[in-house]
Amino acid sequence: MPKRTLLALSLFATFPLHAAEPARPPIDLTGVRVVDLTHSFDDKTIYWPTAPTNFQLNRLSYGKSEAGFFYAANSFCTPEHGGTHLDAPIHFAEGRRTADEIPVEQLIGPAVVIDVSAKAAADPDYRLTAEDVKAWEAKHGAVPQG
Repeated sequence: MPKRTLLALSLFATFPLHAAEPARPPIDLTGVRVVDLTHSFDDKTIYWPTAPTNFQLNRLSYGKSEAGFFYAANSFCTPEHGGTHLDAPIHFAEGRRTADEIPVEQLIGPAVVIDVSAKAAADPDYRLTAEDVKAWEAKHGAVPQG
């Protein structure tokens, strides 16, 4: 092996291949009820007005494959600013964190459910009010911190 190649390989071997992230303790979900608040993505999803397209679902395969087994697969395309989504800090601030840089621990937390579904059924534009929160607290106690 030429000396130049050996030197290059030796130098390369001394550099870390990726920055090591500090280990995070696991999230303890024992006894926790996890509720997914995600709205469905489909042709009725509302998108930011400047989005060039809406949700697109393309069936790639559905049925028996040439190899004889059942196979179902789709592809989808959707603008990032529609439905339930996260706006990463970089969205409006250059140099800020991207979504993959936000620890999941900062995206989950305790919650209470204040059910206004009957009011929303009567008015699709209904918004939770301070009175709704006060009525909930009168029945269940103060909304916990966090």
